[in-house]
Amino acid sequence: MQKEAAMPNPLDMPVYLRASQLLRVEEGAGFEVKCLQGELWITQEGDQQDRLIRAGESLVLDRDGLSLVTAVGEPALLIVQPGRVDALRLAA
Repeated sequence: MQKEAAMPNPLDMPVYLRASQLLRVEEGAGFEVKCLQGELWITQEGDQQDRLIRAGESLVLDRDGLSLVTAVGEPALLIVQPGRVDALRLAA
């Protein structure tokens, strides 16, 4: 059984995930997931394509609903914070 990590509060606090541990992001459209260490597998509800990001890379979630972030193969460190997509929506 996989254990889940809690969303940090405030959002920009680093989150440590053990290998295969999940982080649930609810209604995360516009949030940026930054991988600081390790590799992350990201699945977004309603998106048929999962994403893999590595240390130094990031992904802005583009869908509401549930997104799952999983550490792949080894522990990972990440930050979830408001991303560029939110800024574009506010300007529109």
